[in-house]
Amino acid sequence: MKPTAFDSDGVLTDFLTDYLDGNLDQAERQSFEEYLSQNEEEKVFAHKAMKGKKALARFADKINVPSVTA
Repeated sequence: MKPTAFDSDGVLTDFLTDYLDGNLDQAERQSFEEYLSQNEEEKVFAHKAMKGKKALARFADKINVPSVTA
């Protein structure tokens, strides 16, 4: 996969994470979506990340994660 701005900008990566988790307020979300609309590679990456997150969520109840405190 070709590197994107997310690979070199920690603040932008934090915005992506908060965007995917639904933690941005309306103004932040709109600003981030405007950024994505103007940056095609980052838009594609964000779309793939959202698809990946949704796929993982569908399988989360089927994964047996051992406790690290046991």
